[in-house]
Amino acid sequence: GSVLANPIDVIKVRLMADPVLYPSTISAFPIIVKSEGLIGLYKGLVPSTLRGAFIAAGELATYDHSKTLLKDYCNMKEGSALHVCSSLITGLVATTVAAPFDLIKTRSMNSTSSNVTLFNIISHILFKEGPITLFRGWLPAYLRLGPHALMC
Repeated sequence: GSVLANPIDVIKVRLMADPVLYPSTISAFPIIVKSEGLIGLYKGLVPSTLRGAFIAAGELATYDHSKTLLKDYCNMKEGSALHVCSSLITGLVATTVAAPFDLIKTRSMNSTSSNVTLFNIISHILFKEGPITLFRGWLPAYLRLGPHALMC
């Protein structure tokens, strides 16, 4: 999924970051390809793929376990309330493990320079902005992923 969707994700990030340079989705494709080559449409692919993998792992590892703990320690019974609570916990874990990859992915996709590497991005975040920066945007991400876990 990440490989196919990555060009669209890059365009979405660029449209939000610089609407003057990228006035529309259709015009963004040739602008990126002309200035960066086809590879420009695949910036952020590694963190995007890792983000997806960590979300899936967080969801798979958490739902059944939280359901069991809620039944055992909170005396919850099988039903809608148990599903909602387990899903919201699952969304919390998935959002937390994916947050660093989400930030790195967005920074990478927004970079127009071929000199910016994942190592540069991660180093800058950790040493110039601080590790807590890896969780910037966590709340909106949870507000998106939390309800998503309810439907899965």
